[in-house]
Amino acid sequence: MDNQLDVLKALRQTRHDWLNVMQLIKGNLALKRYDRIEEIIDQVTQQSICESKISEIQAVSVVYFLLTYNWFSSKLKLEIDVAGDVFSLEKDEVRMLRLCEQITEKLTEGCSIESENNLLLTFLFTDIECKITFDFQGSLQMKKEDWLEFLNEWEPNVKLVEMDESECVLVARFMRS
Repeated sequence: MDNQLDVLKALRQTRHDWLNVMQLIKGNLALKRYDRIEEIIDQVTQQSICESKISEIQAVSVVYFLLTYNWFSSKLKLEIDVAGDVFSLEKDEVRMLRLCEQITEKLTEGCSIESENNLLLTFLFTDIECKITFDFQGSLQMKKEDWLEFLNEWEPNVKLVEMDESECVLVARFMRS
């Protein structure tokens, strides 16, 4: 029964998301802003392509977490980008899920609800690795020192690349098997 309820929730959320897109298109159509309509369609197309690609990593719990994250979070909007030839990350599924959960939780706790907060996860697949960049843009109430314990736990696979009150960039690497 839980599985059926989960499917119904997913369908409801997907329908809601598509209705929002249709409202944007209708509004811009009424305003005769055809260039904006094309941008919206391009954004939705790109998002769908990335969601399709990320589904190919064969790490079901990670894919589920990423694709449903925005349904449950109001402080932080998550976007996904995927580049390169996708390969299986099944062997790293548990670690990758834990990493995604920990980073999003830490950023959610450290960001201000007063501003728009976005997290872009870019999966770059190369011949030897998958490099995941967590690029936060928004308002942060934390410092580099707040990441030390986390970084020590994940060393050498995760690095803090940039950190200030409006941006935080972390990079994680998972080797191809």
